[in-house]
Amino acid sequence: MVGRRKNPADNWMPPRVYRGRSKYEWKPKGGKVTPLRKLPADGKESEAVKRDVWKAYDQAVMAVQRRETMAFVIDLYFASPQFKRLSVRTQQDYKRYQGAVVRVFGNMEPKKVKPPHIRKFMDVMGEDKPVTANRHHSFLSVVFSWADERGIVDGNPAKRVKKFLEQSRERYIEDWEYKVVYEVARTSPYKYIAAMMELAYLCRGRSSEIRNLSETDIGDKGIYLARTKGSDDELTLWTPRLQAAVDFARSLYPEAPAPMDRPLFRGRTGARLLDSSRKTAWSRIMKTALTTGAAIDGKQVILKERFTFHDIKAKGISDHKANESGHKSARMKAVYMRKLKEVEATD
Repeated sequence: MVGRRKNPADNWMPPRVYRGRSKYEWKPKGGKVTPLRKLPADGKESEAVKRDVWKAYDQAVMAVQRRETMAFVIDLYFASPQFKRLSVRTQQDYKRYQGAVVRVFGNMEPKKVKPPHIRKFMDVMGEDKPVTANRHHSFLSVVFSWADERGIVDGNPAKRVKKFLEQSRERYIEDWEYKVVYEVARTSPYKYIAAMMELAYLCRGRSSEIRNLSETDIGDKGIYLARTKGSDDELTLWTPRLQAAVDFARSLYPEAPAPMDRPLFRGRTGARLLDSSRKTAWSRIMKTALTTGAAIDGKQVILKERFTFHDIKAKGISDHKANESGHKSARMKAVYMRKLKEVEATD
């Protein structure tokens, strides 16, 4: 029992729970009245009625407590129009970051999360995965900025915490390395990876940009590539090699149903290729390239060092005669230039 009341018959009730006109009501101090359960029609408060009231009370208390946690604020952000306007890839990334953030901050009151808390979270994760820690930092910062604008918190503590310094990748794929992985892909069950490699190289595109190509992007002059992350869209003009890559992609699963958006890369059912499928296929192809290799000019050649699918874009930009990348800033363009610049000696 919680405490004595004026009417001893009410001592079984939870704190601040009273009989209303038709229901038992919880009236927390400074909070809204929450109905819990209908009053018994016969006026008899049986043990079953009392259990129902206590159960409803516990659930109401937990709901209020949850509304004062970071986990609840993150759920609110995910339900917001601002979140829904983000790209599908960004939404997926944020959902993935949610797990680690909620495990650490989920039960904390948002206003009590301070820069030292975020710094410790970053240091623990960043010891082995500095880039991953930076991505979680960005997610936290977005959530706090959104909450700050709505009066849920006062300021954004993440802005006062520095990210880890990230080193740009410098891996340049040599021509023979590209050939090995391409041949492994072309003779594997995942032939579409070979076609994607060619288009990523020739159009200098990200995996998501290539994977999302549709027949409507393929025109008389070339391939229209809708770039992401603020880069400029681009039309890559036809060459025999580019046409061959498109023809190869079209030759895969020719009997698959053609949906309205007519994706260039699709599975046996006609549905657009999932990024998770591409990642799995790439991982298996890379493993084969590193262990078995492929026949190049009559000789079995094994890849010595792995590279990422994203490195193919960098190779395409580095090998392009004008180093076209679609990036608006010289700084971002420099990130993808992996070849050492050659200059003539001073006369």
